[in-house]
Amino acid sequence: MYWKLLLIIASAATLSSCVSNDPRKGGFFGGLQGLNSGTYDARIDQRSEELGRQEDLNQGLRDKSSTLQGEARTREAKLAAEQELLDDMDENLNSLESDIENLNAKSAKQETEIASLKVKIADQRRKFNTQQIALKAFEQSGASTADPERYRILQQERNRLADEYSKLLKYFQALANATK
Repeated sequence: MYWKLLLIIASAATLSSCVSNDPRKGGFFGGLQGLNSGTYDARIDQRSEELGRQEDLNQGLRDKSSTLQGEARTREAKLAAEQELLDDMDENLNSLESDIENLNAKSAKQETEIASLKVKIADQRRKFNTQQIALKAFEQSGASTADPERYRILQQERNRLADEYSKLLKYFQALANATK
């Protein structure tokens, strides 16, 4: 009988060491205890809540990513439009330079005015090239996302160049009319 009691105590000690809240470590009797006590259900609920929080966080990140991608597309479209305006200005300057070469001065004064206009157009070309380089550098650096103020400054410079071109064109037209 002494052996039976010792066997029961040893079995109980062995079985009690197999009990754990973790189903991977609890063994058969630990699993039964976890099921009966609700520990496993509590673990499942806890993990479900954590999964829900992670899914909410992931959805928020997807929404933010979508918003940022939309903003990036908008900026890219603005930069493309800005580049298109500069390309148009380049064509206009090329045309004006070509037209000036075709002018024939009737007097020394007109010759001086044509030379002056050529210098002004060369200066305009230099400023225009600087603007193109600045826009390309701005676009390549990705700064349009971080520095909208710099983009606004580039737009103002482009507008100023367009105004200067308009004045040069009017000057050329007056000079062309005078040389006819």
